[in-house]
Amino acid sequence: MYAKVYGATVDGLDGVIVTVEVDISQGLPVFDIVGLPNQAVKESRERVRAAIKNSGFEFPMRRIVVNLGPAEVRKSSSGLDLPIAIGVLAASGQIKMRKRKLMSLLQSTLFIGELSLDGGLKKTQGILSMAMKALDENLVTVFTSSENIALLHYIDTIASYGARTLEDIVQVLIKPDSYTVEDISTNREDKTYSSIDYKDVHGQELGKRAMIIVATGLHHVMMTGPPGAGKTMLAERLPTILPDMSWDERFETTRIHDVAGLLEKNILISRRPFRGPHHTATLASIIGGGSNAKPGEITLAHNGVLFIDEAPEFPRFILDALRQPLESHTITVNRLQNSYEYPAKFICVLAANPCPCGYYGDPHKECVCSSTEFMKYQNKISGPILDRIDLYISVERPSFNDMLLTNEDSLSSSDMKDLVERGRNIQLERFKDCTFKTNGSMPHRAIRELCNIQDDCWNLLSDVYERFHFTGRSFDRLLKVSRTIADMDGSLYVEKKHISEAMLYRHTPFHVSRIGDHDGTTV
Repeated sequence: MYAKVYGATVDGLDGVIVTVEVDISQGLPVFDIVGLPNQAVKESRERVRAAIKNSGFEFPMRRIVVNLGPAEVRKSSSGLDLPIAIGVLAASGQIKMRKRKLMSLLQSTLFIGELSLDGGLKKTQGILSMAMKALDENLVTVFTSSENIALLHYIDTIASYGARTLEDIVQVLIKPDSYTVEDISTNREDKTYSSIDYKDVHGQELGKRAMIIVATGLHHVMMTGPPGAGKTMLAERLPTILPDMSWDERFETTRIHDVAGLLEKNILISRRPFRGPHHTATLASIIGGGSNAKPGEITLAHNGVLFIDEAPEFPRFILDALRQPLESHTITVNRLQNSYEYPAKFICVLAANPCPCGYYGDPHKECVCSSTEFMKYQNKISGPILDRIDLYISVERPSFNDMLLTNEDSLSSSDMKDLVERGRNIQLERFKDCTFKTNGSMPHRAIRELCNIQDDCWNLLSDVYERFHFTGRSFDRLLKVSRTIADMDGSLYVEKKHISEAMLYRHTPFHVSRIGDHDGTTV
């Protein structure tokens, strides 16, 4: 007796349709699963056996062989429990339908679900990726757990059925009219609003201005300053002033978090992600990888913000791994069996103290670091990484008068978001025929054509380029920031005042000498 059922697994961020073939023949009772299953799939033998028995069906005491194809893809999803169980029941004739009708139904249906020992169905990670792959393979119906069904209802072009037990799935297969639709609204929104606001940040007007520029043009920023000055507060409030996510951005972000197992609610993510990995994080956890090639922090920050606090405390090779995604907005993870390309379009915010003790240059506290410690600390951030940062800001300790200000006296996130959206709308109109939509994403060849720099600015730019020894990349970033500032002013052209303000954000205290006179290095 033979049956063929379709299940699915996840490879990277993409779903993979798995053909589950079940053969039941005479012989000593044995239950084998072949086709490169991982340990979780191998253990499904015991879950499937117990679930079938406890659901009121008979587990065949014969020789059972389950083949999972394609054989070259490692199967790593516990969601294959349900298709294996359905295959066993179909091959043993326990699904009471005409064989031809049953085979026809199984050929257009995808089964996804992890089974508990009592026959209950559990939530499965990566359901959105699997369902999207099912559409590509002309599988128009999905049977899964009731915990997954809310997400599938966002995909209008696929019929989805959710159940709580294996027995319910079999009943719906036999009598589709018996399925009762749960009260699930595809328009549900996450009503939990952020409790943080830029009103809570006292003083730091320069920092807030820089954050508006960052959010408007999708630029990267680095903040330096003594401990407790407000660097973290400025960074963690950045998502509150970013434009609302489009439906496509919400769906993509939700799909990524679903694969990573970080989706807390069965609704689309509506708030832009904010990821702040600790400096003890491994390379694989930052860029992605591991045995299952899971997405890392830079992919989890896609469409949002990646905050690298205490950046010099990170190993240098981890920071250098950010070079590719900061430029291309993607990250390529190579493994022995495959190569994966993950999206990584995020705003990178670096924060650092000026030295190990944190008080170099402080007018009130003396720095106790030696020159060797100082240089070793600052060299943790390489020149190529600094060259990819658009803005540098110095965050000073707020004054006593700043601390006395009430929230009403401070610029709110709502006010800042209005300014950001005004500048972003100008960019959307300018780049309507382009693949990129923000100033920060402009490629080199488009800068001269689309920035609209006034003719009288080129002498100033020439002086700046020669005096501060810009690289080609840093010069491009200066022009991009200048264009963003002009957009915020509603100016059609980039003027000298916009370039002058952009130059204020090109000063970094990193990679300087402590000996002799210096005013920092301009990159």
